Amino acid sequence: MSIAAFFCAYAGFSALCLGMDRHYEAVFDRALPSRHRVMLRLVGASALALSLWLSTRVWGWSYGAVEWIGILSFAGLMLIWWVSYRPVAALVAGAVCAVAAPLILIPTLT
Repeated sequence: MSIAAFFCAYAGFSALCLGMDRHYEAVFDRALPSRHRVMLRLVGASALALSLWLSTRVWGWSYGAVEWIGILSFAGLMLIWWVSYRPVAALVAGAVCAVAAPLILIPTLT
């Protein structure tokens, strides 16, 4: 579950990153439409909330919230380092994390 929480956090931060004009233009070479900005921010916030839920589901609120903050720190740091040098690869990794998180959860939910 912690890996799925990390993947959700990284995907959420990637979506929030793409919701910014500068990063969107670096990846797609065009201006960010306002409807994409709102959608990317909603998806990013939802993925971060899902990451919190996954952490607290396993560890409870006392330790789960602490683990979640650590996951957010690590995911944010990874994205910041990676987006500085390879913005397209960093955000593609966010899409891969968004796909991988549910696949990791399937065996644990059954």
